[in-house]
Amino acid sequence: MTRYILLRDPTGNWRRSPVPLAGGIAPQDPDAPAAPVVETADLSPQEVRDTIDDPTLLTLQPAMCTRLIAPEPMDELRSADAVPGWGLRAIGADWTPSSGAGVRVALLDTGIDAHHPVFSGIDVTAQDFAGTGIADANGHGTHVAATVLGRDLGGTRVGVARGVTDLLVAKALADNGRGRSEDFFQAMLWALRSKADIIGFALAFDVPGQIDALTEEGYPTALATLAAVHAYRGNLRICEVLLQMIAGDQAPLLLGAVGNDCLRTITPEFETGPSAPAAAAGVLAIGACGPDEAGLSPAPFSNVGAALLAPGAGIISAGLGGGLRTLNGTSMALAHAVGIAALWVEQMRKEDTPVTAQTLAAKLIGTATRAPLGPRASSVECGHGLVQAPKGALE
Repeated sequence: MTRYILLRDPTGNWRRSPVPLAGGIAPQDPDAPAAPVVETADLSPQEVRDTIDDPTLLTLQPAMCTRLIAPEPMDELRSADAVPGWGLRAIGADWTPSSGAGVRVALLDTGIDAHHPVFSGIDVTAQDFAGTGIADANGHGTHVAATVLGRDLGGTRVGVARGVTDLLVAKALADNGRGRSEDFFQAMLWALRSKADIIGFALAFDVPGQIDALTEEGYPTALATLAAVHAYRGNLRICEVLLQMIAGDQAPLLLGAVGNDCLRTITPEFETGPSAPAAAAGVLAIGACGPDEAGLSPAPFSNVGAALLAPGAGIISAGLGGGLRTLNGTSMALAHAVGIAALWVEQMRKEDTPVTAQTLAAKLIGTATRAPLGPRASSVECGHGLVQAPKGALE
């Protein structure tokens, strides 16, 4: 028996092509609201063949492992040398007139230490999808959330959008940083139904983990590899269909960490592209940059293929137990970008500009800058450039 994810539309408006599992999913009435449902089931090969005849079924794909896009050590950057708030200054968060007031942010991560003082005055609505409780024993989710909207601590500024008071936290990964793709999809649907303006995540579909899981079940290595790649493609497909279904005036913008898999410190050849689901059509993939002699440059671990860059090296934010800690990674960059997106939502509403996933993405891309980036930084690594906060009178 294999565990499968089933994406359905109970209304019957969205339908797939007559060829099973071949794509071609589209609505009969493009203006009708979508009501996607994600289910899981353990199915035998024969049950799979029987299930695909269900007209409400849009796609059926193997469930797979997910993993945290874990922070990266950087030998050349010691925590003691990290400069508090450098990333906030680089993106203009320290002089913008916007604060993110009235914006609802959702983070799909490892939970949150909601009692940390940086979250004072923030209304946290939490839901556990990983089955280990909403408390964050990992620390990653707490660090990311604090960078997005945390209050100052001991004279140190932590958060980008300190006016945000409405935070949705979906625990999509267990405390060990591992999870399942169905947990991610359920967390995403929960954030959608909770009317988030922005959704941020820093996890990846875990092909190596899927291969290990299948070989432990007795799969030959070659077959396990092929099956894991098939599951990867299928889960990416589910993500893209979900985003297609919920696209519209009320759809939030999704931002995902591009991944920390490159090893440029060994050789420039050791690069790879964006991890999924950040690679999905409809998601803005965020890469990391850090300071160097020429200004700013892409971090050596940051995967290529990002749409935008944000500060992700030597980022000081909340640690478990009430203090601060320094982390490096595209997760930290994602947190800065989510905060900037919140600032822009507030600014666009003040200007009576319609806020949709498309208009917000266009604003982030259109206001990004390449000016601080070194001359060797290419669009392959940097996308449209470094995210920037709305400008004010101090421009």
